[in-house]
Amino acid sequence: MSRASDLLIIGAGPTGLALAMAYGPGARLVESSGEVGGLCRSVSFGGGVFDLGGHSFHSPHHEVTALVEDLMAGGRSRQRRAARVWFQGKLLDYPFQDHVHQIADAAVRAECEDGLATRGRGEPPAHFEDWIVHRFGRGVARHFMLPYNRKLWARDLRRMSCDWVGERIAGGDAGGGNTAGRRPLQSDSQVAYPAEGGFVAIFEAMARRCGPVAFGQQVCRIDPVARTARTLAGDEWSWRRLVSTMPAPQLLRAVEGCPADLIAAADRLGVVSLKILLTLVAGPVGAAPQRVYVPGDDSPIHKLAFNHTSSADLRDRPVHALMGEIAWSAEKPAPPDATLRRASLDWLADSRLIGDRGDVIDSRIVDVPYGYPVATPERPAIMARIRDWLAPLGIHTVGRFGGWDYVNSDACIWQGIQLAAALRQDAENAGPRPRAA
Repeated sequence: MSRASDLLIIGAGPTGLALAMAYGPGARLVESSGEVGGLCRSVSFGGGVFDLGGHSFHSPHHEVTALVEDLMAGGRSRQRRAARVWFQGKLLDYPFQDHVHQIADAAVRAECEDGLATRGRGEPPAHFEDWIVHRFGRGVARHFMLPYNRKLWARDLRRMSCDWVGERIAGGDAGGGNTAGRRPLQSDSQVAYPAEGGFVAIFEAMARRCGPVAFGQQVCRIDPVARTARTLAGDEWSWRRLVSTMPAPQLLRAVEGCPADLIAAADRLGVVSLKILLTLVAGPVGAAPQRVYVPGDDSPIHKLAFNHTSSADLRDRPVHALMGEIAWSAEKPAPPDATLRRASLDWLADSRLIGDRGDVIDSRIVDVPYGYPVATPERPAIMARIRDWLAPLGIHTVGRFGGWDYVNSDACIWQGIQLAAALRQDAENAGPRPRAA
């Protein structure tokens, strides 16, 4: 079957949905899975609601905030963020460097305090590991920042750049990075969440405003000369402009005539894959924090989210949902799922973050091959080459993995809105649009 669209959008995650909604008639979304949301989708079972990641809504973009408030039609929960760090068998307040006085071990506490007092000296940092020591001192670096980030990024931190830290790491603004947009969440940050259901409710509402989504349509071949895209389902779509939110290396492999050296460059882009452990636990969530960061090797989990702390609707349920992120890469492969599940559940019970092992009703692991894009020194140049090659073909790549940009859902929405405005202007200059099928 052949279908026509003025703007074909690959992927119904936050960027694709926002782009389709802002662009209006003439845009058509194709999605490889059977649901919207992308990395912001939610999973429900046994009365528990799980997000694939620790999601909450906050944005420096007033237009995005207004849009999400309108989509939720007043049905949103807003509260102060409650995050903790699991350290030496107890929960400390987050961020770690602001609460080292809570450390019980006097020697460790003194080491962290001394490091904070003498930080920022010496040569400017050359890579991410250097930046951590330079910004936080050797004590905080040794006991929290280095072990936590090695777990999260699953690689040698010396091969990561530090041009992104001001937007992502609490307390990182003095050490580099562009802080003009997003600022890291602090202990007093206010976050929002849908009043009912999971985080995906925002994007389900968005999908209702942007026309039909063609599900089960995995794009496998793009002909930039004929301006067609073919899917594994056998459908063919024609387009004037194409926007992809699929991972950049996958996109390049699908585009006919893409140079082999450009594909090889895209394959050098770093990625963190995730095992997401979803654990359903008996009893209400109670006074649990929203997030717990885990630097130690006593647990494979680096970030734990108590999802039922997100809204009154979820808090009132007789069960609660825990989401644990476990990072892996080619450099740090993941153990078998059974091993990860057993070690994680034992740690949850031993730490008393749940009542005991018998309170676990169910647990499942969801694989997320593309979890976090990695900031490497060569990433900006690679993405510039990719965009420069695609642009004359009428193809754009955008979003977390389309642009290989460590952005949250609000920034993805913002990217979609901004790109829609540019493409709409371009389409008006180009003349009448073809009728969408």
